[in-house]
Amino acid sequence: MGFFSNLTAVAPQFGPLAWIFFLGQIVGVAAGAYLYFVHTERNPARQTFMRQLGIALLILGGVGMLQGILRQLNVPTLNQHLWFWLQTLIELGVAGYVTYYVRNVLPKLEQSAAPRPGKPGAARVARPADGSRTAPLNPAPPRPVPTTTRREARRDRKRKTR
Repeated sequence: MGFFSNLTAVAPQFGPLAWIFFLGQIVGVAAGAYLYFVHTERNPARQTFMRQLGIALLILGGVGMLQGILRQLNVPTLNQHLWFWLQTLIELGVAGYVTYYVRNVLPKLEQSAAPRPGKPGAARVARPADGSRTAPLNPAPPRPVPTTTRREARRDRKRKTR
């Protein structure tokens, strides 16, 4: 009975744990704002994840800061210990889900979103209108055999532009 009476006890002043919690919410809002507005990633799957994580941190931190402010203002029923503990449990659940997502789901999404070698630069063969996979009727002429080295060709090109 003592545990539940402690959760519903009215405490408008912050103790050391409440200050740590409140400062953690401020850090969460700052980290969420950074991830959502500033942070960029090359991989589109990771970029999407970071933006969504930023939104989640902004929301959770904002709610936690609001709880702290309402507790300091001594708003009835919102100045109980219960709300800080409930917020802490929700944040621990979100942290567990983020850990699961980063370890199990995100690597698969990153691999599927990563460009495959050889695919972007691969030449596409124009297919006939009937959809068959036959070779085109007029293939491109083969490249001539080089008579000079690459270095000499560059040097000649450079001399022409001067």
